[in-house]
Amino acid sequence: MVRVPTGAMANTIVPGDCLIVNRLLGDVKRGDIVIFRYPSQPLIQYVSRVVGLPGETIQIRDTSVYINGKPIPEQHVFVKYPYDFDFGVLDEVSSEGSGPYRVFYFTRDGNAVGILDQSRMKFAGAAPFQIPNNHYFVMGDNRDNSLDSRYQGTVPRDMIWGKPTMIYWSSHQDQFHQKSVKWERLGKRID
Repeated sequence: MVRVPTGAMANTIVPGDCLIVNRLLGDVKRGDIVIFRYPSQPLIQYVSRVVGLPGETIQIRDTSVYINGKPIPEQHVFVKYPYDFDFGVLDEVSSEGSGPYRVFYFTRDGNAVGILDQSRMKFAGAAPFQIPNNHYFVMGDNRDNSLDSRYQGTVPRDMIWGKPTMIYWSSHQDQFHQKSVKWERLGKRID
């Protein structure tokens, strides 16, 4: 079981969600949400979505992810900025495109803004990046609030250990430090 402290996967998974996680023994596929550790930070567990597979070339341009020169299908959801960092749920404004999962970008006055400095991207930003053998490129669904493989590099397969399946508990603290249960999230399946 894992408790999520950050909004890197909002709205799919939000801060305060407690996840049931199954050990991942088989193949890792594009679109899988995984629990892993970065080699540089082996004591910290992360949760992100797999977007790039071993041997592929990946590049991020604006709000699109390109694999081997072709965009992958994702539904882009635009959300208000700023958002409620304590509760963690993004306020959805509009969406475009289609795909097997949803990713979130901040807007200001109806325009995508992006709060992460893309010039700081070490991997797959300015130029295509070749994913090493037996490594995976992961990104948070809250793309403007996730320090993921774009900044920390790829994840070796042996550092990916689990796949969350369901939210069994979810709570947050309000401005008065009172804990509240997020009842609507309990029992939600994670895809």
